[in-house]
Amino acid sequence: MRAGGPVAQRAVERTGLTRVTISRRLARLVEQGFVSRKGAGTRPTYSAGDKLWWQKRWERQALAADGEGEGEIWLAHVAPIVTALPPNVRNIVHIGFTEMLNNAIDHAQSSHISCSLLADAEVVQIAVVDDGVGIFRRIADHLTLPDKRLAILELAKGKFTTAAEGHSGMGVFVCSRMFDRFTIHSDGLVFTHDHDFTFDWLDAGHQETGTTVLMEIARRSARTSTSVYDRYFDPDQSGPDAFLITEVPLRLAALGSDLVSRSQGKWVTARIDQFRRAILDFEGVTGVGQGFVDEVFRVFALAHPQVDLVAMNMSDEVARVVKMFAPRNTAL
Repeated sequence: MRAGGPVAQRAVERTGLTRVTISRRLARLVEQGFVSRKGAGTRPTYSAGDKLWWQKRWERQALAADGEGEGEIWLAHVAPIVTALPPNVRNIVHIGFTEMLNNAIDHAQSSHISCSLLADAEVVQIAVVDDGVGIFRRIADHLTLPDKRLAILELAKGKFTTAAEGHSGMGVFVCSRMFDRFTIHSDGLVFTHDHDFTFDWLDAGHQETGTTVLMEIARRSARTSTSVYDRYFDPDQSGPDAFLITEVPLRLAALGSDLVSRSQGKWVTARIDQFRRAILDFEGVTGVGQGFVDEVFRVFALAHPQVDLVAMNMSDEVARVVKMFAPRNTAL
């Protein structure tokens, strides 16, 4: 497109601005990276730059009334602006955007939902924000958990949903593994899964109401959605039954202390009988007690022999205690 030709003329007609103003704004867009300029003089050519920005806000009830779901929103608003992304990254962005927007529409009980996408030459970032009940509080209430921080542990395991008739509970788990960095802000807490680290972590946050989901992936990432599915799913199964491997970040059950009690062991093992293999990640766990070890590696293991428990990232001190109290035939 040429600044002195159809582009400038259409901009004048649509905005009522002068050609001088439009030229200045084009120059600013070029400087910011949203537009690429080639050629010099009075008739340069312009094309889309590496940087993308899109944002939109809806009333949730209006979405339901109009029958506009996450698929329609993707096709109408986002798909046209991400065509320059590599196919594997575009596919992951598609999955993350639609999964998290669908969660907000169906579960948040919010008045409004906002979405945004920002991309530059290095990364693509997506945000889905609602002003609803808060994801951690909703899960804690649904499961009658003694501490809303344990809701993050249940999300991290996967296969959890408060609406099983319409959802599989795989969205958060899968998206957290597809993106380089996946973060949820809600109820004064922040949950993060980051591929640059070997563990999930929980921090205090400032967002007390609603939920914000942030997803980030490198524009040149080689990761594919299929590679994530292959790691955790059985291709010979279908639906939720195909989701056979989970990773359990045990530090999320510590709630700021060591893992010593049977209650903590029960929090860790809750629902993992739905999987064939549970990878118990001890990263960040500084101490364990006899009651916790016995509950996980003897009581649960004997009751659910079909579940393969795999421990990883244990410190030498933790490993000594686990070996001391776990049954002799426990594979660690």
